[in-house]
Amino acid sequence: MINEVLHSRLIAFVMGSWSVYCGSIGAYDGATFILLFYGLMLLLNHLDQKKSDSAANTNAQNK
Repeated sequence: MINEVLHSRLIAFVMGSWSVYCGSIGAYDGATFILLFYGLMLLLNHLDQKKSDSAANTNAQNK
């Protein structure tokens, strides 16, 4: 489920809108935080998928 949320166009639109809003009022920390938080979620999702893929490959080789 987290994969669908991370790759949602609605989430990307909301984050982009928030970043533009924060940038327009001069609150760059809000724009930076939301982008770093989303990047961290993407990284953790990628590492989790990589880990599960390597476990699946190991199980396939053992059979």
